[in-house]
Amino acid sequence: MLKDMRTYNQVFNQSKKEVLDQRKAVFDKQKIAVVNVLKENYGIDGKIDDLSKKEKEKMLQRLLEYWSPKTGINEKGVKLIQESIIVLNENSTADDIRAYIRKRAYRNAQQMIECFRAGRQDVIVESFNEEIQPLVGKPLKQKFIINTVWDVVSRRIKNGI
Repeated sequence: MLKDMRTYNQVFNQSKKEVLDQRKAVFDKQKIAVVNVLKENYGIDGKIDDLSKKEKEKMLQRLLEYWSPKTGINEKGVKLIQESIIVLNENSTADDIRAYIRKRAYRNAQQMIECFRAGRQDVIVESFNEEIQPLVGKPLKQKFIINTVWDVVSRRIKNGI
């Protein structure tokens, strides 16, 4: 009987190890996917290791907003990967907000260009403030929004849209 129990425990432990290894592999793939989207959204071309210590810490904080080593990807992470949209909250940095605005401006470039042509930047500012302020809990400066959107719009114009 003791010999059978040892065999059972060995089989159980082996099975448990296999499940944990599979789970770790899934979590690692999720982490890589989140990191790749974050790198794209924040315009990082090289390796994370090439960043300054401060930038590495910011990237780690961003990663942990979307993914956890214990539970894997969370809802915000799924949304990030599926829609490539940064999820803003009260802890979002200026870089996070800038990346969010750039992404939205890029998707709606034609409308943004028309607003600039018509001198209606106030519409852009109002739109982004209405969308972002409730998420981050503070109003955005008009100049910040206009400059961020203009960066996207001017590139699109230079590239012939």
